[in-house]
Amino acid sequence: MRDLDAEIRDLCHRILDRYDGYPLTAIPRAGSVEILTIRQGYVPLLVNYTFEDEEAKGLRSLREAERVNPRKSCFSALERLAREPLMFLHGERGSGKTVFALHVALNLAGEVIGADDFNLARLRNRVPRTGGNLVEEETWTDEAIVPLYLPVFVAENLTDVIRRNWPEGPRILGGPSWDKCGKSLLLIVDGVDRLGSAGEAFLHEAVVFAQFHKNIRVLVTGETEVCDSWSLPDGFTKRQLLPLSAAQRRHAIKELLPSRGVPPGPGLREDDAGATGHPGLFYCAACLDGETVVPSHHRLADRWLESAIRSAGLGAETCGDIVEEGFRLYAEDAEVRDSAVAPVRAIDAVRLSAVFGKRFYLAYMAARHLDTKSPTEAAGLFFRDPAKWTGPMMILARRLLEREGQCDALIAALVGGDGDAGPMGALMAARILVQTEAVEKTRAWRGPIGKLLLRVVTEAALPVTRREEAGRCLSLWGDPRDLDAVVEVPGGMFTMGSAVHPNSKPPHVLQLDTFKIGKYPVTNGIYLRFVRATGRAWLSEDGCHPDRANAPAVDLTWHDARAYCDWLTGVWRREGRIEPHESVRLPTEPEWEKAARGDQPDAGDAHVYPWRRGWQAGRANSEEAGFNETCVVGLFREGRSPYGCYDMCGQVWEWTTTLWGEDMACPTFRYPYQADGREDTEAGPGIRRVLRGGCFSSAREKACCTYRGSLEPGGFWRGNGFRIVVATGGR
Repeated sequence: MRDLDAEIRDLCHRILDRYDGYPLTAIPRAGSVEILTIRQGYVPLLVNYTFEDEEAKGLRSLREAERVNPRKSCFSALERLAREPLMFLHGERGSGKTVFALHVALNLAGEVIGADDFNLARLRNRVPRTGGNLVEEETWTDEAIVPLYLPVFVAENLTDVIRRNWPEGPRILGGPSWDKCGKSLLLIVDGVDRLGSAGEAFLHEAVVFAQFHKNIRVLVTGETEVCDSWSLPDGFTKRQLLPLSAAQRRHAIKELLPSRGVPPGPGLREDDAGATGHPGLFYCAACLDGETVVPSHHRLADRWLESAIRSAGLGAETCGDIVEEGFRLYAEDAEVRDSAVAPVRAIDAVRLSAVFGKRFYLAYMAARHLDTKSPTEAAGLFFRDPAKWTGPMMILARRLLEREGQCDALIAALVGGDGDAGPMGALMAARILVQTEAVEKTRAWRGPIGKLLLRVVTEAALPVTRREEAGRCLSLWGDPRDLDAVVEVPGGMFTMGSAVHPNSKPPHVLQLDTFKIGKYPVTNGIYLRFVRATGRAWLSEDGCHPDRANAPAVDLTWHDARAYCDWLTGVWRREGRIEPHESVRLPTEPEWEKAARGDQPDAGDAHVYPWRRGWQAGRANSEEAGFNETCVVGLFREGRSPYGCYDMCGQVWEWTTTLWGEDMACPTFRYPYQADGREDTEAGPGIRRVLRGGCFSSAREKACCTYRGSLEPGGFWRGNGFRIVVATGGR
């Protein structure tokens, strides 16, 4: 048997030999078309997870001074990969998933064999933080890691994928020499979305493989449109790639690209804040010669194609043939696996396969071709495969909107879908109106589309990620639901607490009077009324955004929540919504738990959830949902409490009136709940208040009916909010 070190070195040599020179784009130059490679053009990518998110896992106090701290900035994809042994990385087409995966694979492989061009020093880049005011080098792990890059093209099991790319891999990983070598293997499974519905099972297989073999890490990439509705297996974290910020683009233009011998062309300016937030198009724009590119995705793609054709010395008539070929490749899911060298019919004649082999650019050519067809034909393609044709449809809509009245026919065709196609057609039409900022041009469609969107939000006809998008569109046009609604919780005896966590012990029985509690957490739009009426300060980043009006209000202290309740008491008494002897306040801890669990008894060593069974995926906005932010309230219909309350587990940690104590780890006021001063509303600022329910970044062990969290009354962050109670008497 060959020496293990020799096998590893051979594996790394194969990665370098095959993928060194992988193209990011083709560069049109006078009389030729050059190739821009990963080594020359890689720009570090950020994900939707911040330093603040990580620090707030323990619900520490986040004071106002800390909110302008660089710790609020996002982690890079590389930094999360270092921290998360099983990571699912998703993004739209052209967001840089494959580029990042190969950047990691090439540099780790280069480190193993001592290559000059790829190594750990090149793996870590300088990244703009906090809006670009600070630029820091990415952090990485000290662990010795061997990469295994596994592009996925056809349905096959993980072992076969490994064997195809490393013939001796399954035998080596199952043997004792690997267990003792002191290295970890990073499986980089790139493009799991190509497996369609089978991709979800593939992720579960990867977890089993990592558990069965020692020293295995896994990175899986996939396209958001296909994968964001999948349920991830336990152990996987879900991170989404973000568009390139203006600070990232400026840094790349001024420092990264020039330092690698790639002076940006005139097509990209330092102050460009338009089309080039899309990484794939950024590379196209960065290398264009000629006039300044207009800030439009499809116009940039057109400019790039036409410039490349001229540089290759071909006539303008060639463009139509290439566009039609791109449509064919996109429609047939043809993949140019080695796009630097593979012949692709007419495309190869222009030596442009470096980009045309990338699926995101094929979508632009598909849309340009559909512009020559009828809207009914385009809508028909979408209905047959919404995930696949969403991208081209958005690009087509932007093209049509440049011609007066042309987009109405496309929207009519989408809204007219029957059966299962109806909800997705309505959502696609809403996307066009919202994302193309075409609401004013097509205002007549807002009413009928809004009614369809309300059904999508409330009837759970689509995956929760689609319902969230529908809810955001609905928020822009005015969510018709009564988001101020309260539900009645009958008085009586109920079981409080749980044997699962020491701070929730012991389970005990309490008596409560009847009360009313908010059906939803207080939303941004509702809290904003209070802010505008009173002038109270609110440092929320998205509280005023129209598409977030029906998401929970966050970044609120305990004092903010109580002030809102006092204000609402007066408003509702004047409006007659409550009686003079009633008042609005925060719930006590027992009231919150009764509203969440109903009359469920203690479940022994199991967690208690509102839906009366053990954990069920897709019923709460917890860490498992993968949003990593608040979502539209009321999306999780099957996660309602017995009394009809939504979002009581996950979504946001909710303030209660009840005191915890000064020690974050151990409550002063323990169970059983009793009249021992724990409802003293005048307690000092160092006494923490109880928070309940978990939030979007809480795992299911915390996003339940019984787990107790706490925070100082002056603390706030983007994961805590509240809901109200209407009860007899004053505060």
